[in-house]
Amino acid sequence: MANHGLALDGIKVLDITSGFAGGYCTKILRDLGAEVIKVEIPESGDSCRSFGPFLNDDPNIETSAPYLYLNAGKKSITLDVCRPESRDVFHSLCLESDILVENYKPGKMHQIGLGYENLSTINPTLIMCSLTYFGQFGPYSQFEGSDIVSYAMSGYMHLTGDEDREPLKAGGRQAEYQCGLAGSMSILAALLNRSLTGTGDHIDVSATEALTSTFDGVAYFQTYDKTGDNPMRAGTRLIAREPTGAYPSTLLPCKDGWVHVHYSPSNPEGIGFLTGSDRLASDAIMKRMREHADEIDELITEWLQNHTRSEVQTLAQEVRVPFTMVQSIEETISDPQNKYRNYFMPMEHEIAGKMDYPTSPFRLKTSEWTPLPAPLLGQHNDEIYVTKLKIDTNNMAKMKSAGII
Repeated sequence: MANHGLALDGIKVLDITSGFAGGYCTKILRDLGAEVIKVEIPESGDSCRSFGPFLNDDPNIETSAPYLYLNAGKKSITLDVCRPESRDVFHSLCLESDILVENYKPGKMHQIGLGYENLSTINPTLIMCSLTYFGQFGPYSQFEGSDIVSYAMSGYMHLTGDEDREPLKAGGRQAEYQCGLAGSMSILAALLNRSLTGTGDHIDVSATEALTSTFDGVAYFQTYDKTGDNPMRAGTRLIAREPTGAYPSTLLPCKDGWVHVHYSPSNPEGIGFLTGSDRLASDAIMKRMREHADEIDELITEWLQNHTRSEVQTLAQEVRVPFTMVQSIEETISDPQNKYRNYFMPMEHEIAGKMDYPTSPFRLKTSEWTPLPAPLLGQHNDEIYVTKLKIDTNNMAKMKSAGII
């Protein structure tokens, strides 16, 4: 395979965010070849550095698993951008950058003299992406937010969990990751527009809106608007409750754990064939599947109890029925599909040592993903400040003693 360079080779990104959304946004850009300079608060760094798990369960800002993952391959410098004394240095960094990603509360960047209007006069081609929980304007823009807040406000939580129980939040930080993904995709669009117009842009991304837009909410909102029907939680089943709706799509127990069982649109009779149940292939069931959800679950569970997850998945896939194992973290890491695609790759970190990391969910045929470790806090201060910005060592020492870098 010829290596023609990554898609964003030559693009320079300035990341002054703290946390997951910004980290994931610029991780995607870095994975596509951009040079990402991570600007961190002196001494403590990105807030992700304080989140575990840590190597050997010993809290250390250099061995935070979330930070090591989100910031692999980036460069780290320290700078307190809120200090007036840092203004000239930050302007110099922006002048050298194509993209600035920030996640301060709306209005904060303008308050400290770093709003888009100011920065675009210094660098008219600068693309600035602002990631917040509720966006740059609106009655909630100044609200305190978090991943679970966005999950609750988006409508997603209302549909998660069992009907007769309280709403639930999905695992991980889905709102923040969706915010980062939306940010990176909109940045790519702004880069394309800049190549045509020569001008930059200011992108406003709301984590709550990013999550709302990705869970089929449009269909539920339209249904409510037209019929007044309020979609309810359905546990692990599909939300749709029409008697003639397709089914199953749920989690059921087998001999050694759980599997996700799902109907096959191209082979609806396949579940009956797989389980040896004439009832599951009967017209009475096939024509009104969702109406018979309880019976379908019971019949499939009876068959599942005699099979392991691996057996279920193998037998089902052979007849093109999409039953799949629910895997643990360890099983996911060792999964043969992930191994074949080299999704987890080893990286050597100066303090954390050698570990396997998730790589990237996309592949380019013209270039290889580069496994580089996350930086130490301020590891690239000399490279960026002294070598690139030509700040002399005396001024560096003064800024350091003053807590600016």
